Amino acid sequence: MENNWKFKTLENLEKDIWPSFHTDEGSHLIKTCHTLRKKVVNDFSIEDLRIMIGQNTGLKFLIPIAIEILKENILAEGDHYEGDLLNSVISSDKN
Repeated sequence: MENNWKFKTLENLEKDIWPSFHTDEGSHLIKTCHTLRKKVVNDFSIEDLRIMIGQNTGLKFLIPIAIEILKENILAEGDHYEGDLLNSVISSDKN
């Protein structure tokens, strides 16, 4: 993996551009995931990580970042509850 991978988007890293959709289509979660795929990985908040890991999206890139955060605070939280990031990581696709 390149040294500057954290400064790229998931779309760039995975070389997979999701097709666009109309803004009135899809749930809030679908819209959020589409938006986050275009966000630089280094700029992800804990909540962004929780959402995408919870959707098993970009795990190869996001799990290492989440682990760095969890090493500092095992109960790091997004918008839901203490430890929600940890819960997303341990519930994610193991493959």
